[in-house]
Amino acid sequence: MLKIQAGIFVFFYFSISSTVTIKWGSTKVMEILAKEYTVHKTFKELLQPILVPRMVDTDSHRNVREHLINTLKSLNWHVEVDEFQDETPYGTKTFRNIIATYDPSKPQRLVLSAHYDSKNLTDGRKKFVAATDSAVPCAILLDMAKQLNCLLIKEKSNRKTDITPQIVFFDGEEAYNQWTETDSLYGARHLADKWQKTTDRNLQTKNNLQTIKLLVLLDLIGSADVAFRNFFPETSKEFENLVKLEKRSPLFVTDNRFSYFGGGIEDDHIPFLRKGVKILHLISSPFPRVWHTMGDDETAIDYDVTDNFNRIFRTFVANYLRLDATDSNCRRKKK
Repeated sequence: MLKIQAGIFVFFYFSISSTVTIKWGSTKVMEILAKEYTVHKTFKELLQPILVPRMVDTDSHRNVREHLINTLKSLNWHVEVDEFQDETPYGTKTFRNIIATYDPSKPQRLVLSAHYDSKNLTDGRKKFVAATDSAVPCAILLDMAKQLNCLLIKEKSNRKTDITPQIVFFDGEEAYNQWTETDSLYGARHLADKWQKTTDRNLQTKNNLQTIKLLVLLDLIGSADVAFRNFFPETSKEFENLVKLEKRSPLFVTDNRFSYFGGGIEDDHIPFLRKGVKILHLISSPFPRVWHTMGDDETAIDYDVTDNFNRIFRTFVANYLRLDATDSNCRRKKK
């Protein structure tokens, strides 16, 4: 899974410019999002069913898919399953991308994504559950949807923005054998092609790729050694927002996990990037030490580090969608 993509392995630096003004709201709003919307028990409950082997077209893979779908349906997201077949080194396989949209009537989408399959690895004694790759990212997306649910309901009724969040769980990210153009990214390649050929339901003059404002991809998150880098100049502003959030101590644990140096890593975003979609790739770089080892299980998860990323990511999404965290009907700890 995943390799450095030589074609875009270019390092660059973005300074935090005083000319860039980001309206993050008051410290009170950030504190509400960071503290009141954090429920550790809920996150672990969402994560546990995903911490199993998830090879494509297996029973456990189906069980995880049903967990993802049922969780989002219970929050009234509109869920579609993009089912297709493709040729692999082991014959024809059936893949299923999960596409959940909060408000399908809105003309623009903030796509938040991760892959939910796992690589077929075994040492004969232990099952490979791929905690960071990418059970934890999947749970982060579910937790975001659950914790922001009340605010999303309020925004839908007030319609302050024309952007809706859309969660995509890609299938078939992992290579069956050696990572190649045809043996990897099965779900992402299929969906990018499909959306390019599909007229948007709300804007008949555009296809489904052209109505994506931003595609955020999470991967290899959960371990203590996670670190993020800025890969694309087109989304330097969005990455800078994450850096600013991380530095807003004491609301978050400031440990400088985000930096401005980066290269290119091949992942599910590539088929969309090549078709002109703006990408924010939040993947640990360098990869976690447990990557593609049997040690990538729950013992590899640093829940404190993961919780801090979860708070930053949740606040980033809420601000991007202009969700009103001060709404008294959604407050968890009213004073």
